[in-house]
Amino acid sequence: MRFLGMRHIAIVVSDLKRSAKFYMDAFGMIPFGPVKNDGRTMPLVSPRMRDQITLVTKEEEGEAGHNLNEPGMHGGIDHFGFFVSAGTNLDRLRTKIEKAGGTFVGRADIAKWVPSLFFRDPDGYLFQITRFPRLTRLYVTYLNLAAMFGRR
Repeated sequence: MRFLGMRHIAIVVSDLKRSAKFYMDAFGMIPFGPVKNDGRTMPLVSPRMRDQITLVTKEEEGEAGHNLNEPGMHGGIDHFGFFVSAGTNLDRLRTKIEKAGGTFVGRADIAKWVPSLFFRDPDGYLFQITRFPRLTRLYVTYLNLAAMFGRR
């Protein structure tokens, strides 16, 4: 088995249309398939269809059949994160997210060369935006290969 990455996150929201508009306006996400469960569940995907967030209204029990808490409650999740391309202007992105209805919380850089911004969505969920440098993927691949061959 080879782990390919996280497929999606499902969050409880108080207003499906408002939340969908926020994620579409702030991140360019698009609806993925039909709205399900009598209009109470809406999957959205990133433009390249690599990432998915599923919005579920609080009346719904969720796809897994669990009883859901109020919107914005942690339920064991501290935050979720997005990463943006190396050339992204974070000031413009902040303005775009705030215009879409997000609230800026603060900046907490991962390292000197890895800026990271935190926001809350309209339901209060905390999310992080991180901008990695251009060669990050290559560097991480190198670290993984070095670790893999170092064990042999």
